[in-house]
Amino acid sequence: MKIAYFQCAAGISGDMILGALVDAGLKLEDLKAELVKLNIPFDLEEKKVMKQEICCTKVNAIVKEEHVHRHLSDIAVIVESSQLGLKVKEKIMKIFTRLAQAEAKIHNTTIESIHFHEVGALDSIVDICGAVIGLNLLNIERVYCSPIHVGTGFAKCAHGIIPLPAPAVVELLHGIKVYSNGIENELVTPTGAAIISTICSDFGEIPLMNIQNCGYGAGTRDLDIPNLLRICIGDSAAEDEKANCHSKQLTEEGEAVKIEVNIDDMNPQFYEYITEKLFSQGAKDVYVQTAFTKKNRIASILNVNAQKKDLDRVLKTIFEETTTIGVKVFNFHKYMLYYKMEKVSTDLGEISIKIAFYGDEISNISPEYGECCAKAKEYNIPIKKVYDMVKLSADSYVKQKYNKCK
Repeated sequence: MKIAYFQCAAGISGDMILGALVDAGLKLEDLKAELVKLNIPFDLEEKKVMKQEICCTKVNAIVKEEHVHRHLSDIAVIVESSQLGLKVKEKIMKIFTRLAQAEAKIHNTTIESIHFHEVGALDSIVDICGAVIGLNLLNIERVYCSPIHVGTGFAKCAHGIIPLPAPAVVELLHGIKVYSNGIENELVTPTGAAIISTICSDFGEIPLMNIQNCGYGAGTRDLDIPNLLRICIGDSAAEDEKANCHSKQLTEEGEAVKIEVNIDDMNPQFYEYITEKLFSQGAKDVYVQTAFTKKNRIASILNVNAQKKDLDRVLKTIFEETTTIGVKVFNFHKYMLYYKMEKVSTDLGEISIKIAFYGDEISNISPEYGECCAKAKEYNIPIKKVYDMVKLSADSYVKQKYNKCK
């Protein structure tokens, strides 16, 4: 599995992420070619800069636009009407939605009412979309991150003078390891915090990995410390593959929790919205069961599975969005089959499949449902036909590629 590790010793921002990705091997022209699909006016500028004797890459988004305040719906129109891939669109909107939720909390309003200031500008849109696109182009399947250096002091923004780290940054980094070494400057921007808190699987020490590439993204200011973001890219040594086969049978997903909530006094229409919000806050699985509770009331049992590091964010969402005043939390161990995402060619174009292994044997092959739906709509054919078509191509592809693993 190809993974990336961000080291945030001088914080993180959107342009630093782009610089680190390009410095680690992402071709600027490939990034531009994908960003063009957003149909917005922009250009990207790449240059080498020195940060205390370390050569870094600085990537700047060049846009010609007066200061514009955009709502989440405005950004959704830009993203959804683009020609970007479905998964890329979903991840981009997940980042912007998390950011809108943080801003709405800070300003005591709704995500529909909040209007982005700096983050709604085209250069910030390019930064966020570019980060997701860049990781996708580099085929990075999982992202890890160090504890984040957040800085201290005060800064001037569209809302006036604010303490650092900015309130939106603090909200976005709930449950994430942060620290400050007394650098009086803004080290973490809302853009950087929104991206890393959404895409990252875990925060801590560098995972066991075989490093293949390393890149340094430059920050704008000169600080007492090297103002740079480092990314290490390589294969996960914990899940080492040999000749495209896999000898490990199960992977343990670390400390996991199950949150169980009994609700008998809430409009059931709310569950769709609440489920989406729980997923945006780190939930791995959300489902609802029906039960008879005290006094023979018909109730719903909301079940949420999550990693322990995301528990605070998930609980906050449950207490804010549902009518419950109490939950039950259980610790458990989750084991998963190792799996790979690959693309197969079909008459409808390339479509992703998930290949799961038990030891060296292939246990399951699943077409990606979202991409099948997109193709069904694009070609106006039933989803079941698309699914069967992909399964047929996938079986042939897997038999040819992995036959030597048997």
